[in-house]
Amino acid sequence: MRRALTALVMVSALAVGACSSSTATASPAASAGSGSGSGTAASCPYKFAVITHGDNGSFWSVVYKGAKDASAATGCALSEVYGSQQQGQAQPDDNAENQAIQDAINQKVDGLAVSDHNPSLMNPTLAAAAKAGIPVVLINAGCDDADIAASGAMTCVGQPESLAGKQAGARFMAEKADNVLCVIHQSGQNLLDRCNGIAQALGTGATCSTGDAPASGPACTELTLSVANAAQNPQASAQQVTAYLQAHPGITAVMTLNNAIAQGVQAALPSGSTIKLATFDLNSWAISAVKAGTLDFIVDQQQYLQGYLPIVFLQLYKAHYGASVGGGTTVATGPLLVDKTNVSNVEAGAAAGES
Repeated sequence: MRRALTALVMVSALAVGACSSSTATASPAASAGSGSGSGTAASCPYKFAVITHGDNGSFWSVVYKGAKDASAATGCALSEVYGSQQQGQAQPDDNAENQAIQDAINQKVDGLAVSDHNPSLMNPTLAAAAKAGIPVVLINAGCDDADIAASGAMTCVGQPESLAGKQAGARFMAEKADNVLCVIHQSGQNLLDRCNGIAQALGTGATCSTGDAPASGPACTELTLSVANAAQNPQASAQQVTAYLQAHPGITAVMTLNNAIAQGVQAALPSGSTIKLATFDLNSWAISAVKAGTLDFIVDQQQYLQGYLPIVFLQLYKAHYGASVGGGTTVATGPLLVDKTNVSNVEAGAAAGES
């Protein structure tokens, strides 16, 4: 990751030198700017909006840091950094996010970096922006070829969720812990895709099952938590998970899709439990738990890049005659499985605010 970021900074520095003072038009080629190479970082005229469904918690704060670092490296301004799910809210507010996208369009920003959390609601709004000559890069959510096309975006920067699930499932298979419980803490297709990827890696079909887990694997069973605002109530969430485990003693692995849930489950597991516990997304507890051996692995989607890369891509598009990245598909960040073999390197990135 460190090498990748070094390379990105070099790319950004080169791109900054090409920033010009041209303005956006409805034509993609015209809206790309002059590409004259006569500007500096301080003179970059472009203003980009970053609009997400997430809050400023431990995950999204890293995304936002990436965007702000890229803004500093390119000299291009961020007009807005907005998360529709504020601290304490159980779910993102998709209508509020969609309105923020429309507000940015009305302000005639030079580019949009948006998490496409509700494609049926947001794709028409984003497509209207693209048609008006405002380039769009999706981040984190909407990383599906069909949604990229429907939104008019050039690419999506994020973790392919099915791929992440498949890698997690393959790890469990290799460890002979193939009766997996996948814990869903809030609604969202991306979470279902993670569970379904596990099922596919286990060879049990296209989707993870609901209901009672079988006595033995290979199997993937979903447990959707009934706890309100589950990630903010990890103790109550852990009680529901452990009650399920007691009723289904054949389960050999638990995959949580949020590290707060994982922390609660780890604390609630009985001493000497042989269940493999893994989670999505880094935080300081997860890193320490991997080092201590109480957490098997973490799926790191390298969210710093989800903030950094879209700003670079938008700047390149504007300054270099519509130069685009991704070819209408996803630019993947991760998934990186973090375990005892690489946790020290990842910990250093976290200390720098980049993981």
